[in-house]
Amino acid sequence: MHCDWGPARMEAVMRNCVLYLLLCLLPLNSGCGCINWLAHVTAPSAPTKNVKAQFGDLKAKTVAVAVYAGPETLLDYQTVQLEISDAVVAELRKRVSKVTVVNPLQVIRYQDENPGWTALPPEKLCRDLGADFVLLVSLMEFSTRAPGSIHLARGRIIAEASLYKSSQPGENPSGRPVWRSQLIRVVYPEQSPLGVPVSDDRDIRLRTARIFAERLAKNFYDHKVPKEQ
Repeated sequence: MHCDWGPARMEAVMRNCVLYLLLCLLPLNSGCGCINWLAHVTAPSAPTKNVKAQFGDLKAKTVAVAVYAGPETLLDYQTVQLEISDAVVAELRKRVSKVTVVNPLQVIRYQDENPGWTALPPEKLCRDLGADFVLLVSLMEFSTRAPGSIHLARGRIIAEASLYKSSQPGENPSGRPVWRSQLIRVVYPEQSPLGVPVSDDRDIRLRTARIFAERLAKNFYDHKVPKEQ
């Protein structure tokens, strides 16, 4: 006998078989943890929607990430430029197809050797760093202390980012970005409104930088977000 089931019915049958098998195994490993896990694996997926990249032309291009931090920030957090650029570079490599990124240490060395680099035309930065684009991250605020407390830690970044494209030979540099972000604000831990007891300051910095990098990189690739109910 030929059984002509459509894909939707086949999926439902397979799901029911898995559920039956899990129910049979449940008495062997009973407890709240098992029940919660079963509820998780059988729950329907949350609805999502597609979001297009704000700037999707970094594929197969070379990008240099340069982080600007003011003297007052660098006084307290000497490695903040490298930590944030490292996080952004890692996220771009993971998310943007075939992108090439300039080694963050090379960019930091360039900044150290050229103290007036912020006054240079962005197109010159592209040429000097051998990049098609320079992604400039301007830190307005960076801290690992909860406001008004010396005993609680809370990572906080307020920044904006601009993307500049290298000019062609003979082309007059415009100095205008091809893309600019809105103000990006992130905190860590996100679930704690007051902060957490001070423990490892470096861990707080790196986790905060990672959240910022994830938020920034999403502007350069298509992704999914939860659909509003």
